[in-house]
Amino acid sequence: MEWFLCALLSAFFSASLSAWLKKYFSDLKPLELAVCPLFYSLLPLLITYYWVEKPEVHPDYWYTLIQMLPFQAVGFFSQMIAIHLSPLSLTMPFLAFTPAFVIVTGAIFLNESLNLWGLAGIASIVCGAYILHIDLKDRRFFTPFAGMFRHPGSIIMLLAAFCYGFAAVLGKKAILYSSPIYMGMHFFIFFNGLMTIVMICSGKIRIHLLLQRYFRGMIAGMFMFCEVFFHCWGVSIAKVAYLVSLKRLNILIGIVYGGLLFHEENIVVRLVGTSFMLAGAVVILIFGN
Repeated sequence: MEWFLCALLSAFFSASLSAWLKKYFSDLKPLELAVCPLFYSLLPLLITYYWVEKPEVHPDYWYTLIQMLPFQAVGFFSQMIAIHLSPLSLTMPFLAFTPAFVIVTGAIFLNESLNLWGLAGIASIVCGAYILHIDLKDRRFFTPFAGMFRHPGSIIMLLAAFCYGFAAVLGKKAILYSSPIYMGMHFFIFFNGLMTIVMICSGKIRIHLLLQRYFRGMIAGMFMFCEVFFHCWGVSIAKVAYLVSLKRLNILIGIVYGGLLFHEENIVVRLVGTSFMLAGAVVILIFGN
């Protein structure tokens, strides 16, 4: 089960990147935290791109990459800002909304029907989001809804999930026009390089602070590179729905990191809520299409 291992490794490195950045770079500005893995992952991406076999790409490949760029940019920076502002155990689970957004936008913009499995999955995700914000000291019904707005990271991570829903669809399209590993390396060299240059030229980041943390920055870069590499490798040998549903284990791993590294509260309640959200994501990804 080679694809199974790829999905697990991609999930592990995804959650590890968020935890590593929160632990060692949270004193920086949110944009500086975000640029760190983009900048330091460029070298391993370039080395891998040099060795990967170059396929013949469809002319629409380039147009698809340009379409994907703004969604990936907003999604990534929203995710980094979210983990900077709020606890991991509250922000990471909201990535489970990605397949829910995909199925809803598909129904609105592509006239795709919402079947019962899709609706059940959405209901499970919403239920999990409610449980996630339950306060054991205040059991009033509307308290969890208020809790979502008390933690801005939850709302910002919802925006990230929404953008990743579009980016995932466009990424699948780009892979069909090229090859999985080539597309992954090529796009993220372009994306990481462009975002780093834009942020440096904007004057909103202090690049010298990132360069001073070279060793920790390289680890963050390797986490991001490994997440991309194993995701692309897995997509090349398995159905995307299966791989992505298993990769959602990064949410559980993120909550474990939140408890172990940052001693976040209500971990048991958040694990229960996350289980509902994960179950909903899996149902949508496998049965909702």
